[in-house]
Amino acid sequence: MPPRHLYLLTLEVIPLKVGEAYDELPLHCTLMHRFWSSLSPEELTAAVHDLFDGTPPLTLNAYECKLLGPKQVAVSLLELTKELDALNMRLYELLNQLTVEYTAPEWVGKGHVFHVTERENARLEIGSKHVSKAAYLIEVEVPGYGHKRVVRARFELNGRV
Repeated sequence: MPPRHLYLLTLEVIPLKVGEAYDELPLHCTLMHRFWSSLSPEELTAAVHDLFDGTPPLTLNAYECKLLGPKQVAVSLLELTKELDALNMRLYELLNQLTVEYTAPEWVGKGHVFHVTERENARLEIGSKHVSKAAYLIEVEVPGYGHKRVVRARFELNGRV
């Protein structure tokens, strides 16, 4: 059986460095909750590249503070724009074709709630708008890295067709 990798995909709020391992990711918007795949980081990067390459920068509009999930984490909820929804659903369909296994299927596809998790000294302020110009492939539980999150790829959102 090929090795399995645990991934998530995020939209940039604070820039991340490819190859860097983070204990906790800086401010970001989770685009796709954690999922298992037998694809290597390079194979998965190639599989999703065109989707992101064809996506223009996205505006993240924070509209409400809320506690989410079983751990009741403080977040800034984001307005579900047609652009965010379309990217989310196209990515969900693409990943399903790649036969990934979601760790929380209820939080993906139509069940996804766009948000930015607050950090100790940082949050996306309510009423603010942030233009996200990149997405990231993050690998979790990488051998030799403990529970760190390793940035495997950065995708420019530039709207090329």
